[in-house]
Amino acid sequence: MSAEGQSAAAAQAIEDAQTWVQAEAPLIWLLGKAQAGKTSIVAEITDQAHAEIGAGYRPMTRATRIYAFPQDDPVLRFIDTRGLSDEAGYDPASDLALAGQQAHLILAVVRVADLDLEPVLAALRRVRGTWPDRPLLVAQTCLHLTYGRHDRHLLPYPFDGSHADGHRVGVPDALRRTMLAQRRLFHGLPGAQPPVFIPIDFTRPEQAVPPADYGAQRLWTVLEEALPEVVARVRARLDRRVEQAVRAKVILPWAFAAAAANAVPVPVLGGLGSASLQAVMVNQVARRLGIQTNLDQWGEFVAALGVGFALGFGGRWLVQQGLKLGLGWGSAIVASWTFAITWGIGEAALYYFGEKAAGREPDRAEMRARYEGAFRRARALYQTRKLGPGAGADPGESPDAASDDRQSPHDNHAPARAETGGPETDQP
Repeated sequence: MSAEGQSAAAAQAIEDAQTWVQAEAPLIWLLGKAQAGKTSIVAEITDQAHAEIGAGYRPMTRATRIYAFPQDDPVLRFIDTRGLSDEAGYDPASDLALAGQQAHLILAVVRVADLDLEPVLAALRRVRGTWPDRPLLVAQTCLHLTYGRHDRHLLPYPFDGSHADGHRVGVPDALRRTMLAQRRLFHGLPGAQPPVFIPIDFTRPEQAVPPADYGAQRLWTVLEEALPEVVARVRARLDRRVEQAVRAKVILPWAFAAAAANAVPVPVLGGLGSASLQAVMVNQVARRLGIQTNLDQWGEFVAALGVGFALGFGGRWLVQQGLKLGLGWGSAIVASWTFAITWGIGEAALYYFGEKAAGREPDRAEMRARYEGAFRRARALYQTRKLGPGAGADPGESPDAASDDRQSPHDNHAPARAETGGPETDQP
């Protein structure tokens, strides 16, 4: 870009920031360290890609920036405060005062395993001491980074932010300990009401930590309680593209998880794991489409697909287990096959429960066609692209469904998953 172009862009950014600061739309203050997951939360609320959000922020001061959604006529604004612990000698007092004065709600974003939160806590003490009525939400993110190799998200989502979260059956021990230890750090903060804690985990689909928007509904519920009119207006403005969202946040992560499980080079053991994951995925698809789920959901779905599918599925499963006896190459083929089968099942489930939700009887021929078509496209896509970071095309004709970069693992103790997770891409 030329010098003149850069100057014009800078002037436009300043004008945008001034306009957004003066807008009447409610403002959420995002407070947290870099890479805690703030951009992922904005992406979930606005249904926009990370890159679009990053480019949409406008600077306000040395360490604060503002984002408006939508930009032309905002119904919601976000302030992101940076630099709380990044610069020696930096005094954030003026920036904190600016953000605290304007914010309608404070959303602290912290990785659940991070117990070194003094810069964040100091900011909250100062702001809540001055404005005690500001609601404070605490998003505890990156839950999967505390998991052992075989741990997965507990479903259905069990957390309500109370002390009982630490005693819920099935919560991994490491998550239980760190989640409660971190919450204790927030005890004693000034304010009219105590903080509301929201454990969430927003990941990229290829990380195979399904669902990719774990806890999103809880986040929406808490936001709606705090800002009911705002949430209603935001949701009214969004085209949620339900099918695309289900593909990106449910089907694709479960397909990667099933592929990773069935890649175990021991016949039968991995296959049983992938089959159980496929059943859970079908249940999750039904829930996303508003269908009451029960233990019979998987059986009803398979029955609707017909005997031919059951026999074909069983035959493919036996072939997969036989391939594992190959010398080194069997498991790789099985992984791609399982990915494709799981995606095919997901597409069929998306059609089946979509029809049920609309009060129509699903057509078995259409279900079968959805399954077969998705199976072929998914297998080819897996083999040619491996769906690495940034790959977003899906076999369900929504190529940008999974394009968001989300929080990614950095340790060696994450659950078994496809080896495609990249570095943390969420920016402050």
